[in-house]
Amino acid sequence: MAEGLRKLVGAESGRLLQEKLESWYRDYETNSCDQNLNRCCEIIQLNSEIQGQLFTILNETSREGGHYAGVETIKTRPLPWLGTCFSCATSGRLFETNLSLTQVCRKLRLRE
Repeated sequence: MAEGLRKLVGAESGRLLQEKLESWYRDYETNSCDQNLNRCCEIIQLNSEIQGQLFTILNETSREGGHYAGVETIKTRPLPWLGTCFSCATSGRLFETNLSLTQVCRKLRLRE
């Protein structure tokens, strides 16, 4: 895990993300709609790359702890966020997924 974290920090992706956000904020009013959309897509892409690296680190860390280590943390932190709802960008409302938190926990128990 430490290697993945070292690479993430060394890549300075977080700093680059912040710089891109600040730059976009400064230029937002003078940009065209297409320019703002492209900047937003670029930031979303960078953010997803960072999230992918973080989920890799999460996975590696949970494996390092053994069979049951970290289960409570995963159940109480990322699982509710991932399993219950996501933001619907077009309406600003939340929508429920077909998979409830209870169903996700049952599936996790079946795999153990």
